[in-house]
Amino acid sequence: MSEKPADTPFDVPGLMGVSTPDAAERLQLALDAGAIIGTWVWHIPSDQIWADERFARAFGLSPLECAQGLSLQQVTASIHPDDLHRVNSGVEEALSRLGAYRCEYRVLHRDGIYRWVEANGRVETDAQGQPLRFPGILIDIESRRSAEADRDRVTELLHTFSAAIPGVVYAKDLQGRMLVANQGTTALIGKPAEFYLGKTDLEFLDDPEQARAIMATDRRIMDSGIAEQVEEEVTLPDGSVATWLSVKAPLINEVGERVGLIGSSMDVTLRKQAEAAVKELNQTLEQRIVTAIREREVVEEALRQSQKMEAVGQLTGGIAHDFNNLLAGISGSLELAKMRMGQGRVEDVERYLTVAQGAVQRAAALTHRLLAFSRRQALAPQLTDVNALIDGMEELVRRSVGPAIDLQVHAAPDLWATLIDPAQLENALLNLCINARDAMPEGGRISIATCNEWVEPCGGGEDDLTPGEYVGIRVTDTGTGMSCEVVAKAFEPFFTTKPVGAGSGLGLSMIYGFARQSGGQVRIVSAPGAGTCVCLHLPRHAASLQPAAPLGADFAPPLDGQGETVLVVDDEASVRMLVVEVLEGMGYRTLEAADSQSGLRALQSDARIDLLITDLGLPGGMNGRQMAEAGRVGRTSLPVLFITGYAETSVLDQCHLQPRTQVLTKPFSLQDLAARISTLITTR
Repeated sequence: MSEKPADTPFDVPGLMGVSTPDAAERLQLALDAGAIIGTWVWHIPSDQIWADERFARAFGLSPLECAQGLSLQQVTASIHPDDLHRVNSGVEEALSRLGAYRCEYRVLHRDGIYRWVEANGRVETDAQGQPLRFPGILIDIESRRSAEADRDRVTELLHTFSAAIPGVVYAKDLQGRMLVANQGTTALIGKPAEFYLGKTDLEFLDDPEQARAIMATDRRIMDSGIAEQVEEEVTLPDGSVATWLSVKAPLINEVGERVGLIGSSMDVTLRKQAEAAVKELNQTLEQRIVTAIREREVVEEALRQSQKMEAVGQLTGGIAHDFNNLLAGISGSLELAKMRMGQGRVEDVERYLTVAQGAVQRAAALTHRLLAFSRRQALAPQLTDVNALIDGMEELVRRSVGPAIDLQVHAAPDLWATLIDPAQLENALLNLCINARDAMPEGGRISIATCNEWVEPCGGGEDDLTPGEYVGIRVTDTGTGMSCEVVAKAFEPFFTTKPVGAGSGLGLSMIYGFARQSGGQVRIVSAPGAGTCVCLHLPRHAASLQPAAPLGADFAPPLDGQGETVLVVDDEASVRMLVVEVLEGMGYRTLEAADSQSGLRALQSDARIDLLITDLGLPGGMNGRQMAEAGRVGRTSLPVLFITGYAETSVLDQCHLQPRTQVLTKPFSLQDLAARISTLITTR
């Protein structure tokens, strides 16, 4: 093997001395483009090829072996078999004529993929004119060959299928001249192919404006190199205008240059007409739907109003029936008392007054239930241990339901506290147990169970609970149960399944109102023959439980007044008269006002005032709470007793929890009034 010449592929002058102008031009272009991927020198007498690392990578060879020298056969082993004969022929021809060499072929890379390269070199001779060296370079032409292959495929497809493809298929040059088109184009234009081939749209279309618009679109696509889908209007030979949906893309030559445009079009006239008809139909339908929705809303509103009036009629009818009975008892008792007093028979007067007072108490209970259902009752919430409350009333419940009923109580350990009105909860539980008893005429079992519950988020309806922690109370019976229809109406006022005269139908509605006003909920689970479970959910309170003192345990007995002055504010003259009578009978001085403005003027005066008694609902621009707050600005220690028969919950909110403040619900007994007055004055 001959020694490696001193000059290598990296310093051989002949490497850059390729004699043919085309090869030199290609080499310069390759250098400018950075496309050279290897250089080599073949020492012909010794059959040794030395190449750089880039050449080794291109041929999938070892860079070390290429640097040490390989035979021609070792190098050409990486060439695609289909190209090897052409490569060898080219080498032999270059050796025979001692000239330049150029060949394109595929080389196997180490990733197992064949890629196209272009080899450029020339044969150099010794002093005797014999072949001595064969230097050269490799150029990467993979992208170009790929583009040429794509172009060839497009051209072949265009020419092969242009006659068979429906619609319009065509190609144009950079000047917009038609190069090739199928029969669909001929049919569209209405003239033979020889008429429009080589011409622009402006030359063969009848409408110049349409032609210029089409050519402007074609120019934009050829300049941008970006394919587009466009709609074009074309005048047909019969004078009608068709809408064509066209897809256009730049036409690329073998070196990647944009040389024109290819496109295809299809007639979408019928589709556009159908779309317009559908749009018009949709607009008509939309108008009809809007009209129908408005008409339905009117009907629904009329139905809701009718249902409201029916509910109001049922409600007022039930109230009128119950109150007429109560008023009859009150009126009759008072008439008899008056008649007996006129006859001097006073021994019967007390009995008649007792009957009247009982009727008043029943009327107050009926009003209380109505307020509970409407969530406008004046609650007195306290931190309550529900287990202790149930334990304290268990004996009362047992006596109420009778010996035929097995009462079971299941108290959950470590039950959370809840802030509710304990008296209202007792009333609710007693009502539920009595309802359960009535559903078990042959006897059965009532279970009262408590638990701590976490309520998950649900549908977000009006009656859904806010997610969080609740104290659960379940009253379950083994009675006759209720149908779905009855359960749906169970909380409606005056709805009852009991015989006439056996119930007012306000028990469950009162429980529902109490639960909702307390921030909780009540639900019924029942089925005919499977008993009923009523579930109360009351919100947990974070404070720890303390033994609750019964209402009035700290009240001192009423004391005679010592000259204290009490301001009474109420717009009802009869109520003011009764309160003033009680106060003066206890030895107190009184001031009176019929509205909030008069009451505030008295509070802001220099007059001595030791107690304020006020209704919550007052005329004069302020309610009783607002007047009391304004009056307390200058009288910070002034006790306040609110008396109310109806008020919004927001007005009553926290009033009774403030220092030296209590709430007394109308109607009230004079004894309760005197006790509250005495307590507030003596503890101020």
